[in-house]
Amino acid sequence: MTEFRSRNEDAVENGVGIYGISVDSVFSHQAFAKELGGLPYELIGDFERKMVTDYGVRRDDVAGYSGLARRSIFIIDRAGVIRSTWVSSREKPQPDYDAVLSEAKQVAAGG
Repeated sequence: MTEFRSRNEDAVENGVGIYGISVDSVFSHQAFAKELGGLPYELIGDFERKMVTDYGVRRDDVAGYSGLARRSIFIIDRAGVIRSTWVSSREKPQPDYDAVLSEAKQVAAGG
């Protein structure tokens, strides 16, 4: 989240919208954003776990925490088509942020 916060201005200037989605409550999001000193993009609550289920990133493998989301990134074009997906793994727990933003900029430019 903080990596995208530091790159948000460049993303916005290039037509890229960044949104954070979490299964936590809106109140939890507010506390999280405050703890980080604010976030320049919207955090969307998926408390009912519909989005994490629909996007195929729902985790039910952690005892006591049904419906957590895998850390993931979706690049979606203006028509609502998913153009790229990254989902965390043990081998790659963090994305290549430069590559993600480069691809998002291409999609935003119509490429």
